Amino acid sequence: ETNERVRTGIWVGDCFIYNNSSWRLNYCVGGEVTTMFHLDRPMYLLGYLASQSRVYLIDKEFNVMGYTLLLSLIEYKTLVMRGDLERANEILPSIPKEHHNSVAHFLESRGMVEDALEVATDPDYRFELAIQLGKLEIAKEIAAEVQSESKWKQLGKLALSTGKVFS
Repeated sequence: ETNERVRTGIWVGDCFIYNNSSWRLNYCVGGEVTTMFHLDRPMYLLGYLASQSRVYLIDKEFNVMGYTLLLSLIEYKTLVMRGDLERANEILPSIPKEHHNSVAHFLESRGMVEDALEVATDPDYRFELAIQLGKLEIAKEIAAEVQSESKWKQLGKLALSTGKVFS
């Protein structure tokens, strides 16, 4: 349950898209709220065009603004929330790579850290997930790739604490 004041909102399948009195454009899937954009003025939702994957808003001066919201991302999150991981994984390839870290953060917030590691593309984030899971080989590959002294130190401490030695 979220306690905030909704100005305007629309349903797109199982997803509620809304803007609030704090001038944020949000969407909610299965109780999880994601802020898409911080608006610079009060705006009102006009609708969602699935063919363009865009949410349209209008202000008091009749200026229309469009923001991207991928239907595939909403479908993916909905399926994960329902526990239908098989169908969710079928949709994942249709989500552009630049949104995969967002998907990974969503999965991590659901306690699905292993899945988040598979989906994440950012090396720093992947390193943190690998460390969190104790997957030292993956963390080692990432540390070697990005050549970060701090990552090697963090990896070394974890390896010592777990009694693992690298060759």
